[in-house]
Amino acid sequence: MFKKKRLPLQLVAICLVFFFCITFITGYSPITAQSDKRTAQEISSIAKTNVDPTGVKPKYIFLFIGDGMSFPQATALGHYNGTVDHNFVGTLDKPTRENIPKAEMPSFVNFPAVGAATTYDASKFITDSASAATAIACSVKTLDGALGVDPYNKRVISIAEQLKAQAGYKIGIVTSVSLDHATPAGFYAHLPNRNSFYEIGLDLIASDFDFFGGGGFKQPTGKDKNQTHLFDLAKQAGYTIANTYEDIKALNSRSGKTIAINPVLDNPGDVAIHYNIDRDAGDLALADYVQKAIDVLGEKNSFFIMAEGGKIDWSSHANDAYTTIQEVKDLENAVNVAVAFAKKHPRETLIIVTGDHETGGFTLGYNGTQYDTYLHLLQNQKLSFKRFADEYVQQYRDNKVPFETAMADVKQLFGLMLPNDPAVAGMKNQPLVLTAKEVAQLQEAYAVSMIPYKQRQRDKEYQTTYSMYDQEPFQIVITRILNSRSGLGWTSTAHTGLPVAVYALGTGQDVFNGFYDNTDIAKKIKALVGLR
Repeated sequence: MFKKKRLPLQLVAICLVFFFCITFITGYSPITAQSDKRTAQEISSIAKTNVDPTGVKPKYIFLFIGDGMSFPQATALGHYNGTVDHNFVGTLDKPTRENIPKAEMPSFVNFPAVGAATTYDASKFITDSASAATAIACSVKTLDGALGVDPYNKRVISIAEQLKAQAGYKIGIVTSVSLDHATPAGFYAHLPNRNSFYEIGLDLIASDFDFFGGGGFKQPTGKDKNQTHLFDLAKQAGYTIANTYEDIKALNSRSGKTIAINPVLDNPGDVAIHYNIDRDAGDLALADYVQKAIDVLGEKNSFFIMAEGGKIDWSSHANDAYTTIQEVKDLENAVNVAVAFAKKHPRETLIIVTGDHETGGFTLGYNGTQYDTYLHLLQNQKLSFKRFADEYVQQYRDNKVPFETAMADVKQLFGLMLPNDPAVAGMKNQPLVLTAKEVAQLQEAYAVSMIPYKQRQRDKEYQTTYSMYDQEPFQIVITRILNSRSGLGWTSTAHTGLPVAVYALGTGQDVFNGFYDNTDIAKKIKALVGLR
């Protein structure tokens, strides 16, 4: 990595100080930037330490949840890494030693214990995120939209609340989306409706948990914007609010109860951290909030940290494969922070990585590409579906931009080219030149996107063709075409009923082997700690 040159000791010292000082300012972390080889070595070392941890209880517990992440999302990152890292072209008539498929899977896939969990809820085989979070956190199946209550609206206690009340664990909740979103709320809220955002915020404050970090609050002054601001109530309850780079950087084990909200968020409706693909160099990532949770909770204390990669779900809803892959990478970086911590405490740390459900019916394979994949084509995408919709499609609609003009941006931002593009004539290989049928699909979707959202006839046909959610039809068709050319496919813009993987490393890791229900995850943690 570095050239072998001798440097004056003073210069080395200055470089090290500068390196660590910019960790939070630039969003670059010496922990999250560690090499894949080093992480693999750490995982192997921790796994060997915990072959027979008889009688040892985990003092530090990390539970990572990739919202919308099942086997396809994690595998897609591995195959994409293998494609770009080894310059694999996707089809081999005569394989050579230098050009064969080599998957570079996310670090957590190499955890020694691997299980799978079913995800259905109390009323459906396909769960929503609230009922899934309740199942994982509280070991109870419930109805869609319900948080911390059973199907009869009876309050149930989460593993985080149990660890705090019964064993004195410090509790941290981290997410890349809003703090009142379904997955984090499943660990502290007790409400029948996941959309009761202000009430969820009140439950967050009442939980008395020690650290919350990531996105903001969707309704900080209530649905009608006439309630006491949640920040004011949190401060009255003894919380410190940190929402600048300087304040977040300064957080440590003496900071007390803390709510850390990212200084840069999506539009007010989402109040989430930007997608990994869209972030500037100085933006904080999920990994930074996991590290800050560790800093605030302190190594002297037992702690439990739940960290959610929440936007894997959102990009899968939008059928945007490249953004999804980058969000799984963002989760992997956060997991690697926990792995580095576990290296220092190998017989006291347990790390679990799972998903709450699968989103999008994502699959590695497409009928048009048959047995071939061309994942290198994804690199033509320069931004997420959301940024494209917010910054480009909105302007097209406002300014009545012609389709052909918009397609010039699509060429630059996604690589897709119209057949009559002058550049096509001189191209030997034309993997992203659109067919007449694809152009027609894009024109039809563009016409719908030019209609103001509230005026669209969002009937069953619209939802079947495009999405039941708020994605722009033009964007949906663009990413679907790019994905299919790459050898990837989608069956839905909603959730599916696939099981999810459960990866475990550290103290008690072996109990997570096998096939079980998502309600068993908290039960296994509870048994390892010895809770009632």
